[in-house]
Amino acid sequence: MPDTGATRGIVLLARAGYAAKGLVYIVIGALAARVAAGAGGETTDQHGALDAIRSGPFGTIALAVIGVGLLGYMAWRLVAAATDAEADGSDPTSLGKRTVHAGRGVAYGLLGVSALRAIGDRGSHGGGNAQQTRDWTARLLDLPYGRALVVAAGLGVIGYAGYQLYRAGTDKVKKHLDLADAGPGRAEWIVRLGRFGIAARAVVFALIGAFLVRAGMHRDSSEAGGIAQSLDAVSSAPYGRVALGVVALGLVAYGVYQLATARYRRIRAMGR
Repeated sequence: MPDTGATRGIVLLARAGYAAKGLVYIVIGALAARVAAGAGGETTDQHGALDAIRSGPFGTIALAVIGVGLLGYMAWRLVAAATDAEADGSDPTSLGKRTVHAGRGVAYGLLGVSALRAIGDRGSHGGGNAQQTRDWTARLLDLPYGRALVVAAGLGVIGYAGYQLYRAGTDKVKKHLDLADAGPGRAEWIVRLGRFGIAARAVVFALIGAFLVRAGMHRDSSEAGGIAQSLDAVSSAPYGRVALGVVALGLVAYGVYQLATARYRRIRAMGR
């Protein structure tokens, strides 16, 4: 792969994107931990995290950096998926994997657009993810076999959560990381935080999937939900504040793991 200025730029933007993702998850986890500790506030999702960041010190600058970083992450994911930079392959399963990676990039790119728009918009975006999920659920329910489609989508999200739990318990946590420069102690902590964080995020996504299954079975888009609703469900369970505190700390750990990924991930912008 030629080491051009364009490819180096995409790699730098990809690292900025991982760092931006990390900051967003740290804010989500910190706000949830505050709720678990009885210190007030409410659980939130990525859009609510952007609101919180905007209200903090250097909020405008932070949103600009996060927005550009997430758009850079999208650009890298799309280019990498098109050129097979991650060496996934070209068989049907690998093409599906590359498509999923591209889709994740687009999703975070849209969040980056929201971050940039929020710079000059003083309205709240706290219900963003949940409302978007409900809107898409309603559209699917209006299609032929809509209930089956929503249930299938929910089962797909639950399956993704199950894979993330599996990933948390294996060496896949460090598959794309080059931790030689981190040193043994720091590398061990990065892996531990990754395991904890990925597992906590898997719990959140499992609940999102369960909400979708329920919405499909009941043909009621209002029963779908996002990250904030999942965290609220955790807090409503037995020993809910303790459970919410654990998941919240896990999301913070996931955010820190993403910051480490920004530094240590092996990133290629294009295939051979």
